[in-house]
Amino acid sequence: MHLVIVSGRSGAGKSSLLGALEDLNFYCIDNLPVALLEEAVTTFSTLSPERNLAVSIDIRTLGQPAEVPELVASLKRQGSRLDVVFIDSTDESLGRRFSETRRLHPLSTGIERSHLSDALKKESVRLEPIEVVSNLRIDSSELSIHALRQQVREFVSGRVATQLILKLQSFGFKRGVPMDSDTVFDVRALPNPYWETDLRKFTGCDQPIQRYLSQFPETEEMLSEIETHMRRWIPRHNAAGRQYFTVSVGCTGGQHRSVYLIEELSRRLHDVSEDRVVVHRDMQEN
Repeated sequence: MHLVIVSGRSGAGKSSLLGALEDLNFYCIDNLPVALLEEAVTTFSTLSPERNLAVSIDIRTLGQPAEVPELVASLKRQGSRLDVVFIDSTDESLGRRFSETRRLHPLSTGIERSHLSDALKKESVRLEPIEVVSNLRIDSSELSIHALRQQVREFVSGRVATQLILKLQSFGFKRGVPMDSDTVFDVRALPNPYWETDLRKFTGCDQPIQRYLSQFPETEEMLSEIETHMRRWIPRHNAAGRQYFTVSVGCTGGQHRSVYLIEELSRRLHDVSEDRVVVHRDMQEN
């Protein structure tokens, strides 16, 4: 089992970091009390030995700071791999984030009631035992959410990007553009088989429609331009940490042209994404 302990000052990005680990199929526990950490690891490794675990520990659940290094050492002896990731940011950056969200720092509530600047200093001191034993320190001051997740994925898994799931979807404009579309291509300029009476009953999955559309140079031109666009940009979306990307191709009714192009694109783009989902939203509609 691979155990990752995530800690850091409030507002630095622990939740985003956990999200990146969850995308890597880690089972994630947020704000786990330190006193329960060893028990949680033992229980989880017994019930799901093949699954990796990530836990977040912050100032609200720290317990006794002096005990953390010994606890980490003990866990390292038990597990196959343990990483401690400490994420922090400058006081100015954290102050700006708390101001933007209008949330109180955990040490600004309860009996302590510290001003934000004092709370940040106290938190830094109390978390020092975890920071000392961490083997990855991240400064999120100037990091975008995508850069942060990329850095975590690269450290934990040894790869920059997870495998993006590509959804290829045909639709008819007369029923509206699908809400989950990331990129939309309009192919209504292509010849329409609907106006050929003997072809109307078929769909873009049928050979008569495929033969009809493939005879026109503009069909190949449209396919080539869409393929070129996707080959250029899908890998960049993947590297930026996108987990899902939906490309929607629309014609008038979603029966013929868009269906044919989606099927052809799925065949051509087999090397761009192994995880492809093909959906013909309106093909069965009449």
